[in-house]
Amino acid sequence: MLVALGGAAQAAPDENEPKPPAEPENSPQPTWPKAELQPASPVTASEAPATLAPQFEAMGAATFPGRMRGLYGGSLWLEPSFHGLHWPQNIRTGLGVSGMFWVDSGYESINRDTGNEMSQHNPPLTQLPNSSMFVGQGRGLLRVTPAYVHDGFFIQGQAELVGNLCQTASVANTVCNNGTFTTDDLWIGFGQRNLWDVKVGRFEGWEVYHLGMGLDPNTLERLGAGMFGVNSGTGLEAPSIYGANYMHDRPTDGLAVEHVALHVYPLDYLRFELLAKLGTDNYRFDQSTTDTPFSYLGGRPTAIFDIGWLKFKMGAEYQTRTPVLQTLDASGQKKAPVEKLVQKGAGASVQFVIDPIVEFGLNAAIGKQSFTDPTAGAFPKPQDWARSYTTKSIGGFANLRLADGWLAGVGAHWTTQLDDYLATGSSADDYTTHLQGFAALQYLLAGQLYIKAVFAYARATFQPSDISIAVWNNDMLSGRIRLMYLY
Repeated sequence: MLVALGGAAQAAPDENEPKPPAEPENSPQPTWPKAELQPASPVTASEAPATLAPQFEAMGAATFPGRMRGLYGGSLWLEPSFHGLHWPQNIRTGLGVSGMFWVDSGYESINRDTGNEMSQHNPPLTQLPNSSMFVGQGRGLLRVTPAYVHDGFFIQGQAELVGNLCQTASVANTVCNNGTFTTDDLWIGFGQRNLWDVKVGRFEGWEVYHLGMGLDPNTLERLGAGMFGVNSGTGLEAPSIYGANYMHDRPTDGLAVEHVALHVYPLDYLRFELLAKLGTDNYRFDQSTTDTPFSYLGGRPTAIFDIGWLKFKMGAEYQTRTPVLQTLDASGQKKAPVEKLVQKGAGASVQFVIDPIVEFGLNAAIGKQSFTDPTAGAFPKPQDWARSYTTKSIGGFANLRLADGWLAGVGAHWTTQLDDYLATGSSADDYTTHLQGFAALQYLLAGQLYIKAVFAYARATFQPSDISIAVWNNDMLSGRIRLMYLY
């Protein structure tokens, strides 16, 4: 729930993973049946009382059209971008403070087997080691959201301080954060509530591809049946789900890369986001590591049609990465660099909410990455061909209310990836597939603590272009218990 400081405005949700209460207000926990839920009366800045008291707006399933986010406590209700809806904290001037904590405890195993002992690979791929591990992961986030509001116009900022369970005293450990905190959101926005706004800084774009109650961000389960440092000699890895997300996530490229977004709300049930990414990851060439600084430029338009019980989302994206520094030709003349990385794709989803019983949806997306090396495509390193590939994902989810406070969810997602590397003597490029499925059971304790058990299965198939290497499969089984507290 929101912690109000003075005349507090509502705090925005953590946009990195399943978020704070989509009922971000201190309103009582809704009880079922649906008839007990009452729509909220809209409040404008001009109608707001003069006293600086916290403003609470019930945003339950009965706030329709365009406000039914999903089953109470379900994955659509917790969807990170809240289906593009304006958050109520820009009703009046104040400071919002909120946050979230989650801790996972579980177990995961991966079996790696070629199914063909005739492989000429040395050592044979059948000798690739399996993985078996206990898993403890966690994350905590504190968010502050100041807002200034006058006659419906608002100026708003947000900063999120993140603490990670993963800590280490060893500077050689590149996985953990070595005891430091990190930042998720850091942005400034301004606009007219439910009409338009502009946002600049570090934040996520609107979601297009929805996974359901499993495969949560920042978990090993989300990575699936990967190689995790086991060397197959092929460089192949289990492909990640593509959901029009080359530009969706917060920028992590480096020094000076940011997002800029324009949001437009022409109708109660129709919303648009035009997201741009621009900046540079490093301002100078590192002579010791030969790291090259790159510039980024891209765009990602997204549209959401939302009448509550039906949501249709679609988006596309295109971004480029080019070196900052000029190069020299054979005569010593300066020229623009030839190297270039292009990422583009599109996706769509449709979601249905039969409140308060069930919600379900289907997704599909296709993305393509094209890499041109400094030689303009000669590729003296043959494996650089593998940096150009096409990824396709399709999947769906369903969540069912079992009883008051109880939800069950299932989901399955299928991803394929075909790259441009063709080994000598082969007629087929590298090809990998990845099936990821889950079943989840969740109980909401005291309307505050989410207790969720997730059981997941993944199967990755690796088909190298090199015909001397046999096809092999990775099978993953995992289970975890998540405790998540939102306030």
